[in-house]
This record gives sequence, C-alpha cells and structure tokens, in this order.
Amino acid sequence: MMRALLTITVLAAAMLLFAGCATLEDESDLPWNTPQPWEGSPTIPGLNQY
Repeated sequence: MMRALLTITVLAAAMLLFAGCATLEDESDLPWNTPQPWEGSPTIPGLNQY
C-alpha cells in the first residue's frame, strides 16, 4: 500500500514538472513595454529632450 502511494506521488510530481506553462499561440507584434502616451513628453518648462 505504501509503495503504491509513493509511486502515485512520484508520477504526479513528474507530470506537474513536465507540464510547464507553454503558450502555443503566435506572439503579438506589440512589445510588452510599449510606452504610454504621456511618457516622454516634456511637461516641465525648459526641459526639452533633443
């Protein structure tokens, strides 16, 4: 009985280990770090980015 429980536990752990979290869909063309519209616009007078 104990050997069967150990076998089931090891098999379940192996299945969880090899399952992973893979994404099978195509990736989006948009980058994850797309800047927001308000980022990069100078809001302080005299602080211009060239």
